[in-house]
Amino acid sequence: LLDSHLLITIKEEKEIKSYSIYLLHLYQEKSQWIIEGFDLKEEKKRMFPVDYLINIEPYTTKKKLNKKKILEKLSKKDEAINLVLELGPKAIAQFKKYHPFKISISYTNPYQSTAILKTFINVNNSDEVMEIINWVLFLGKDITIR
Repeated sequence: LLDSHLLITIKEEKEIKSYSIYLLHLYQEKSQWIIEGFDLKEEKKRMFPVDYLINIEPYTTKKKLNKKKILEKLSKKDEAINLVLELGPKAIAQFKKYHPFKISISYTNPYQSTAILKTFINVNNSDEVMEIINWVLFLGKDITIR
């Protein structure tokens, strides 16, 4: 890969959309390849399943952001965390079975029996709120909401 600035085309449901992104990570999770990229227009981190890709090409622009500036922008946006959960062993087991792509946990002890989860939930998007509520219920009673 010569350049991390990419123009990707994705088929989302029945629409075909193009995004100009800066590639942050390409990884496999639960036997599905995921592109983690910084959307250059909306200036936010987005996840794209590789299975939905139609086309990828280098994105040429006069003003290119470097990785350091993109990470600075992301760290400023991460300050808007509005959901913090402490997970016990049973909730961690449920988390490992299923969790949304954008959510990760940080273990708080060396035995990985407790963890903390910090994320941003868009409270204006009722679908996202309902999805998170159902997922938190799926985690079970072994959680503490801060």
